[in-house]
Amino acid sequence: MHDLSLFLLIQTVFDLLLILLVLLLYFQVRRLKRLPLDEVIKRLETAHELCDRLSANLAEKKELSAKLMSALKTGAVAWENTRKDASSLKEKVLALAEEGKDLAEIARVTGLQEGEVALILSVSGRKKAHV
Repeated sequence: MHDLSLFLLIQTVFDLLLILLVLLLYFQVRRLKRLPLDEVIKRLETAHELCDRLSANLAEKKELSAKLMSALKTGAVAWENTRKDASSLKEKVLALAEEGKDLAEIARVTGLQEGEVALILSVSGRKKAHV
């Protein structure tokens, strides 16, 4: 008996909500009928214009996102290559120093500044090449 009364109470609440929603819909439709047709058309055109702007904005954001992703991928590859190049350049400087080349000659061959060559040699623990 208790379950039945609870069910009826819940059903009554839902029925009242449904009636309220139907009344709301009725008043909305009635209000729209009172609007002049020109006003409805104007509102629809405004809504259409806003949709067009939003679509253009989204397309622009999508294009920008694609460019950013491409730049990130390119930057990651370039960074990886730079690390590899820097490692091979360091090895080349050390090899030339082992051959007894001086700072100026190592700098000329590698395209580095003499200070950069000296820094690489000092960081690697090698003595400076002949000045």
